[in-house]
Amino acid sequence: MKNIVTLFIGALIAVSVFTSCNVEPEDPLLLYETEMNGGWIAFTQHKYAEAYLRFHQAIEVDSLKAEAFSGLAWLLFKQDSLRQAVEMFMSAELMNEPDASLFAGHAIVLNAVKNYPASNQFADIALKKDPAWFFPYLPSLDYNDLVILKAENFFMQGNFVQSLTEVQKVNQAFIISVVTPYGIAALASEIERLKRF
Repeated sequence: MKNIVTLFIGALIAVSVFTSCNVEPEDPLLLYETEMNGGWIAFTQHKYAEAYLRFHQAIEVDSLKAEAFSGLAWLLFKQDSLRQAVEMFMSAELMNEPDASLFAGHAIVLNAVKNYPASNQFADIALKKDPAWFFPYLPSLDYNDLVILKAENFFMQGNFVQSLTEVQKVNQAFIISVVTPYGIAALASEIERLKRF
């Protein structure tokens, strides 16, 4: 009888130890969101090494979601790794749930590498996805910046009329003739004044 009680108590202890050690893994969605939030917080604080690590950890949790790849692309852009940023944005666009910030970032980077027609295409996609777009991790960046980006892209392609049209979406009071060198110079100056990226 004593052996049976000892066995029973031993079995109870073993079950309780096994149960306490057998912890359920974290919810992948929660883990992904935690890593992404940490990555964006680090990004806004200019802690780029930490942001890089957190975005990569998010990718390890879910390699099909676009946001972590977009985070890495924005990070590369902020570090002036423009070609790598372009490639990362392209990768992100193939993933699930690409948002307006991804396409806006791609547009800005393409402008920086002087691919003006493609930059306009991605700016249009971003604005179509979210006409009131703003980038929460760089608060000064919003849909007006994409409009001015398009104005600069058209200007750099020599399409001064369309460039002026874009500028006037942001500053209706800016009226100038772009058929004269003075008008073209004034347009360039206004784009620079309005540009925040």
